[in-house]
Amino acid sequence: MRGLNRISRFLLRLIINSRVEGRQHLKPTPNTLFVIETARYSHRLLLIEQLRRQGNTLPEQKILCAAHDHQDDLRNRIEAQIDKLSFLNPEQDIKIVPISVYHGRMPQRETSYLNLLYAESWSKAGIVGRFMQLLVNGRQTLMQVDPALSLRQLKKESPHQPAGVVAHKAMRVFHHHFYRRRLAIIGPNLSHRNTLFTLILREPAVKEAIYQTALKQNQTVEQVNNDAKVLLKGMAANFSPTTTRILASLLNIFWKKIYKKIHINGMERIQLCAPENQLVYLPCHRSHMDYVMLSSHLYRHGLMVPHIAAGDNLNAPVLGSILKRGGAIFMRRSFRDDPLYAQLFQSYLSVMSNKGHSLEYFIEGGRSRTGRLLPAKTGLLAMTLENHLNHPEKPVALIPVWISYDKLVESKSYQQELSGGEKRKESFLGLIKSLKEFRHQFGDAALSFGEPILLQQAIKEMPESTEQTPANAKLELTQRISQQVLQCINQSAYANQTAILATLMLANPKKQRGIYELTEQAEELIALLNVLPNPPIATANGPVKKWIKQACKRRQLSRAEDHVFLSSTQAQEMTFYRNQLHHMTLLPGVFLLLAKRYPKPLPQTLPRLLSTLYPYLKAELFLPWDAIELKTALKQLRLRMEKRGLIKHEGNIIRAIETPLSIALMQTAEPILVRYYIVFRLLSDGTVMPITDLVSESQRIAAHLHQKFAFNSPEYADARVLNVFIKTLIQQNVFAEKDDQVHCQIESKALLKRASQILNPHYVSAIEHNLHPR
Repeated sequence: MRGLNRISRFLLRLIINSRVEGRQHLKPTPNTLFVIETARYSHRLLLIEQLRRQGNTLPEQKILCAAHDHQDDLRNRIEAQIDKLSFLNPEQDIKIVPISVYHGRMPQRETSYLNLLYAESWSKAGIVGRFMQLLVNGRQTLMQVDPALSLRQLKKESPHQPAGVVAHKAMRVFHHHFYRRRLAIIGPNLSHRNTLFTLILREPAVKEAIYQTALKQNQTVEQVNNDAKVLLKGMAANFSPTTTRILASLLNIFWKKIYKKIHINGMERIQLCAPENQLVYLPCHRSHMDYVMLSSHLYRHGLMVPHIAAGDNLNAPVLGSILKRGGAIFMRRSFRDDPLYAQLFQSYLSVMSNKGHSLEYFIEGGRSRTGRLLPAKTGLLAMTLENHLNHPEKPVALIPVWISYDKLVESKSYQQELSGGEKRKESFLGLIKSLKEFRHQFGDAALSFGEPILLQQAIKEMPESTEQTPANAKLELTQRISQQVLQCINQSAYANQTAILATLMLANPKKQRGIYELTEQAEELIALLNVLPNPPIATANGPVKKWIKQACKRRQLSRAEDHVFLSSTQAQEMTFYRNQLHHMTLLPGVFLLLAKRYPKPLPQTLPRLLSTLYPYLKAELFLPWDAIELKTALKQLRLRMEKRGLIKHEGNIIRAIETPLSIALMQTAEPILVRYYIVFRLLSDGTVMPITDLVSESQRIAAHLHQKFAFNSPEYADARVLNVFIKTLIQQNVFAEKDDQVHCQIESKALLKRASQILNPHYVSAIEHNLHPR
């Protein structure tokens, strides 16, 4: 028998190369057992071999099996372990670690149709199929190790139950776990599209929408039903596992060609969350690369590829078909005026959710051209919440995702659009033409997963109100969760090389910087970012001199001997990357600005002034603190800036120390305060204006300052940013809106006077000149 085992282990080493996820749970102790999903002898040997490589031995009797034909043995052995607890010290426990093994889950090595044919699936293979699976896909094996089940804890939950009942409960836990884990990795069995359409068209809400549309358009129900089927075909994904595996293999080569490294942060928490929840990924949206990168790396790390809600502008010939097979669900940009389309889309998402598919959509709606997060478009989130409220038995986890790049593929087109150019239409021919852009590397990219937001918990934490109608309560819940998602995306930010360099270079874009000087400032900025109350999840590492060299190579910086500088085109491009860090850098910048220019900046005065500004900064930058938490955050900020040598005490007064970093932070923050000043100034002296005029006038003055003082921020005069600020002022009862006219409700003279003392007098003078041109 030993000889047979040695031969088997030798053969397995030849044909199996496994990747282990959850290795931290693979720690055997005298009271640790392992349970595998299937009865395959190769899986037992694979577990023993993995532990042997770690320097541990594992007797085969410590391996349990959860396969259906091993039920009696599993129950008896767990029951014996529960009885054994009585003889152990109360502090001791017996733990059982679940192990899942999948073959064909390493797409970077899937290179042939034979590999794809024998990849992991829901169907059970026979002895020949299992052998072929090992032979063909053995070197693409994924071993998933999950946290152990505590038998002592399980017994505590059923204190008066006999060991047999507790053992039966443990078995149910394992069966449910393995089902959910397989669902999380492979995804549910796919229904035929026509069967899915029939199921959706039979739903009462869809039938009612069809009937109402037929009445409204004076058509027969059968005609509208056929139209509805055409609409479903246009929107529904045609997911193909084979296509996905082929694309994943090709994409792995592609990523290596265009990025030096892709930094993955927080994947472990998603792997732990996946078995028990339907996952809804909510990434920020900066590039068409976002959804491709996210799906590719979820698949690579052993998670189900999500179905992605995408704009129907991508449903171009050839391209649309490929994307649909990769899981794209195409939707119109707006369908408020089409109740039938809206109901079909909601029902389709509901069916996909209830079947267990993970979903993905961009909470900002479209791609951000400025680098900052855009305000949430809550339509799809409202549908997700509605479905969860109708089916609360299915746990849902919202996954905030931060995605960033050292250089954007769409960089040139974004600058053209921000300068007034038209947005290019997507097409397959356009995709082919854009391939020439990939001749060069684009630096690093980052994919960071935030803390999952569990919908059941978020709904429970929602304050109850007897005055609200159910519709208003749902709307408020949707708004509240959307803000939480955006805050969590920012909290999972990765500070990349380009963003750090851009923050420093754009503080004074007309100035040349010595490479040594820029290196020192970058290291100081990184040190500050890491101790902020809202630090990045990670920062770029490695020598800053190398970053500068690579940025010059990517033509994001220009170099002359030992100095670097920005051309006007480069300065405009670099604002995108600097803006990604605004939610971290603006609060320190405003603090320093107040400490420098306020007449008596006392420790108790600065927080009070910042608290007045904070609601507007929070709404624009999706900052995480409420009014109470802000006091603690500002105290932490003050202490840490003092420790970093950016501020000092002169008796009771706080003064900003003029270092290159403090000046850079102040110059980054001041344009934002200037924009606020412009809006308030336009509505001073009792002025009443239509919102559109207030936005356009603010844009005009901001654009003039942009040009005159080289703020180099295309979003500085962005109508969307100004609209968010104005709406926040209305919500705070600072402004009042009636019949689309807006006016200031507070006495603003003192506020404007104080602001004019803090802001650069040249900026204030230019604003006054533009308000009253000669």
